Order: sequence, then structure tokens, then C-alpha cells
Amino acid sequence: MSFIPSSGAAPLDQVVPNDGFFPDLGVAEMRDQTGLGSVFGAARLAAVLQAAMIEVNADLADWRMGLEAEALAEVPATTYGGISAKVILYKTGVYTRARAALIDTTRDYDSTKSGHGRADALEETADSWLAQSNEALARLIDRPRTVVELI
Repeated sequence: MSFIPSSGAAPLDQVVPNDGFFPDLGVAEMRDQTGLGSVFGAARLAAVLQAAMIEVNADLADWRMGLEAEALAEVPATTYGGISAKVILYKTGVYTRARAALIDTTRDYDSTKSGHGRADALEETADSWLAQSNEALARLIDRPRTVVELI
């Protein structure tokens, strides 16, 4: 009898199951679509992806209640490469929100002036990813993209 220890690492092609209406999400697909390198392990990405998925699903709950479709892919929409625009926008919304969360939760503490500059740059990057998420979700539910920001 032999014992081969496993590393316990989650596979990169791990799928995060969704609720049946919205599509399942892939860790590798998120990594590819958001340009993530190999800094984060698949288990960390899956956890952040699941949290972003839950948040987005909650944001879309009222919109979803008004639909008769059994799945997002069945909601009438233009298709691109055989994939519904609604599915593409949903995945974009979740993946970019997860990317923003990764940036927000992995900032190192550095009290030097250059550290503050890097933190400010990361905040702007996280805000940019979150804005992309919000724009994709607004398009998904056909909401106008007007954004008002306080000065």
C-alpha cells in the first residue's frame, strides 16, 4: 500500500456552481478574462469568485423576479459566438467585481510615502474594475448607464 500526499490545491479549472438560473463560473475563465497572473491560488480565486457571485445575484434579484425564463441563457438577447449577451455581461460583472475585491483585500501595509502612492494606485484600479462590473450589470438589465458622483 502506498500513500501519495496531495497538495490540497484546488484545480485551476475549478467551477464555482451557481443557483441554476445564472451560469456556473470558472476560475480559469476568470483568470483569463481579467488578466490575473498566477499570484493567487485557485482556492482563493474560487472563494472570492463565490462571494462576488452571491453579491451580484443579490443585486439582480428584483430584475430576475420579473422574468419568465428558467435560466439567464433563455432570456432573449443577441448571441455572440453562440453565447447570449446576457450571459457574457453577467460573467463580466461577476469576474470584474471579484477582481476588484482581490485588489481591495490584498493590499500590503506600507506607511512610507511610496507605499501610500501604491495604495492610492491600487484603489483607483479597484474602482476601475468595480466600475466595469457595474457597467456590465447595468447593460444586462437594460438600465441607463448614467452615473452621478459627488465631488
